[in-house]
Amino acid sequence: MLKPLFFPSAMNETSPASSPGFSAAPSSDPFQSAKASALKAAEELRAAAAQKATELRAAAETRAQHLKSSAGQKAAEIKSDLQERTDDLRAFADEAIGQARQQYQSLMTEAENLAREKPRQALLTAFGVGVLVGLILRR
Repeated sequence: MLKPLFFPSAMNETSPASSPGFSAAPSSDPFQSAKASALKAAEELRAAAAQKATELRAAAETRAQHLKSSAGQKAAEIKSDLQERTDDLRAFADEAIGQARQQYQSLMTEAENLAREKPRQALLTAFGVGVLVGLILRR
C-alpha cells in the first residue's frame, strides 16, 4: 500500500502559513491598516498645509509692513517736494506782486507828473481812452 502524500493533520503543524514567523496576513483587516495609513498621511498633509499657511501669512504681513513703510517714506518725500515747490511758487508770486506794485507806483508817479506838466494833453488822453472804452463796451 501506498502512503498518501498529503495529510491534513500534518499540514496544520508543518505548513508555512501556520508557522508563527510566516503568517500571510495580520490578525486585522488589511483595508483597515491602509485606511489608517491614509488618514495619518492626510493629517500630516493638513499639518504641513497649516504650517505653510502660517509661513505665508507671516511673509505677507512682513511684505505688507515693508510696503507700508515704503509708501510712508514716499509720501513724506512727495509732501516735502510739494512743500518746497509751494514755497518756491509763493516766493515767485510775492516777487511778481512786488514788481507789479513797483511798476504801478512808477506809472502812477509818471502819470501824475505828466498831468502836472501837461494838463491839457492828459485830459485829452483820458477823454480819448474813455471814448474808446465806451465804444468797445457798447458792441
